[in-house]
Amino acid sequence: MAKNSNKKRKDLTIRPVSFLYRLAIFLFGIYLRIFRHLHIDRSELKDVKPPYFLICNHQSMVDFGAAALVCKKDLISFVVSTHFFRDPVLSIGLKLGGCIPKRQFFPDLSAVRKMLRAVRSGLSVGIFPEGQTCYSGQCNDIDPAIGKLVKAMDVPVVNIQIRGNFLTAPKYANGAVFPGYTVAKGSLLLSKEEIDSLSDSEIADRIAKGLAYDEYEWQRKEMHPSRRPRTVNGLENILWLCPKCGKEHAMQTDGPYLYCTECGYRVQTDEYGFLKNTDGTSAELDTPPKWYNWQKEQLEKQLDAGTLLPLTLKGRFLESAVDDFSESGYGCHGEGTATLDKDGLTLDVTRDGEPFTYKVNPGLTFSLTHTAALWAFDIPGNTKEDRDFAFDPEDSRDMMKFVQAWTIVRERYYS
Repeated sequence: MAKNSNKKRKDLTIRPVSFLYRLAIFLFGIYLRIFRHLHIDRSELKDVKPPYFLICNHQSMVDFGAAALVCKKDLISFVVSTHFFRDPVLSIGLKLGGCIPKRQFFPDLSAVRKMLRAVRSGLSVGIFPEGQTCYSGQCNDIDPAIGKLVKAMDVPVVNIQIRGNFLTAPKYANGAVFPGYTVAKGSLLLSKEEIDSLSDSEIADRIAKGLAYDEYEWQRKEMHPSRRPRTVNGLENILWLCPKCGKEHAMQTDGPYLYCTECGYRVQTDEYGFLKNTDGTSAELDTPPKWYNWQKEQLEKQLDAGTLLPLTLKGRFLESAVDDFSESGYGCHGEGTATLDKDGLTLDVTRDGEPFTYKVNPGLTFSLTHTAALWAFDIPGNTKEDRDFAFDPEDSRDMMKFVQAWTIVRERYYS
C-alpha cells in the first residue's frame, strides 16, 4: 500500500523537461557570461547529491539562471511567484521547466505539498527566501517559517551565494544593465544530520546568516568598475528622503546625479556604484543600503513620536489575474486610498465602478513588494478567484516609504 502511495505522489510531480531545461540553462549561461561576466564556483558541491533544498539570495531576475548553472548536473524545480504563471506565454515555459507556483508572502499549503512531492520523487527544489529581488543592495528580511519548511523537506540545504547582480542590474534602474563582475558560489549549508539536530528557529537563523549580504560592502573588497557609464535614474524611488533637509518628494535623478530639489543637496555615483559628493569626496551615506537604513531610522522616530500613522496614499487599484494580464501583469480596476495603521493595511477603492474595501493584517503577510515598471506594492488577494491586488501610488516615491513603514509596523507589533 505504501509503495502505491509513493508511486501516486511521484506521478503528481511536474518534472522539468530535461532536454529543454538543459538547453535553456546552456543559453542562459552564454548570456550571463558575456553580459554579466558571471563566474561560477561549484567546488564545494562535488559530493552533494540530489535531492536537496536549494536556497539562494535574490538580487535580480536572472538569479535562477545563475543558481541553475552552479548545479548544472542536477534538475531543479524552482518555486516561482504565482503572478508569473498568469502570463499566458511565460507560464508555458515555467511549466516545462518544472517550476512550482507559490503565492508570495502568504501561507500556501498547495505549494508546500508540491515541494514535498518533488523531493520525495528525487527532485531538488530551489527557492529564494527573500521572496523578491532586493531593494537597495542588501538582503531583504527572511521569513522565520523557513526553518519549519526545511524540517519538513528533510533533505540537505544547499546555499547559492550570488554577488554583483544588483550592481550589474539594480532593481531601481528599470532594466538598465551596467556590466561589471558577478559570481555565484555553491556550498552545503546544512547536512541532513544537522537539520535533525537543530530546532526550527536555529535552522532559520543559519539560513538568514547564510543568505545575508550587502552588495556594496562586497564591492569595497572587489572594486570591479562598470564597463559602461553608471546612472542612478530611478534611485529616487528607493531613496525618497533628503538626508540634508529631511524633505520628502524632493529627490530626483539625472544620469549619474541624485539631488534634492528643495535644498540643492547633490551626490553622484562613481564607476563602482558608490555615492560621492560633488567635490569627489565620499558622501556620508555613500551607498543605497546606508541611505535606506537611515530612512528606516527616521520612520521609527516618527512612529515613536506618533506622527507616522495612519499613513494614507492616493493611487490606482490594480489586479493580477490569468484573464487580466496587461500592464506589467496587472490591470487597473479603479482608484482610491491605501491606509496603513497598527491594525494593518486597508484599501478603500473603486473596483470596476463599485466601492470596494479590502483589509490586510500585517501579521498574516510577510512583506510588500513592487514591480519595477509600476512602482506599486503587491498584496495577496482573492485565492478563489486566483487574483492578487496591487496599489500604485500617485507619487512613485511614496511606494518605498510605505513599504518601509509596513516593515516597521510588522516588527514593532507583530514580530
